[in-house]
Amino acid sequence: MIWDAVVVWWVLAIACLIVLMVVMIARTDSLASEHKRLLVQFKMLDQESIQFQQVTYELAEEFSQFLLLQLGAARRFSRMPEEELYQFEIAMQLIPTLCKEMSGRRLSFKAALQRSLKLHADIEMAVFEATVGRHGRLIPGWQKQSFGGYLQMCQQMYLLTKEYAHKEQRSGQPELTG
Repeated sequence: MIWDAVVVWWVLAIACLIVLMVVMIARTDSLASEHKRLLVQFKMLDQESIQFQQVTYELAEEFSQFLLLQLGAARRFSRMPEEELYQFEIAMQLIPTLCKEMSGRRLSFKAALQRSLKLHADIEMAVFEATVGRHGRLIPGWQKQSFGGYLQMCQQMYLLTKEYAHKEQRSGQPELTG
């Protein structure tokens, strides 16, 4: 009788192990199919991300060109120091480079700007920061330390140059009275 009980327990233990193995095989199959599904989803998201990066870069290039054209027109009449105008121009030229550095290399804003200034311009970061600090309306965009803040700052650079041109024109021309 004891042997029969031992045999029954062994048979039950083996049956439990078989059931456990079947459950593990089923779970492994479901995990493999989930893994395949996630890989496909990841590839789709990666392709979308690359497309968004490309579109963002193209928009950054267009925005940069737009601001440079506006700055060029305002620059002709501006009394702003030439060194500052040069820095404004470089800042606007760096918009697409910054976009690429931040999205492609996953650099922080400050690291991307330092790298961009070092590679594409003869401007030290401290000199650039000092120029920004001299013009109060550039500071809010600069303090954000983000790509969006940098774009706002570049817009303000153009508007500042334009204001310098308008102030000089107004002060140099007699007012018309009708």
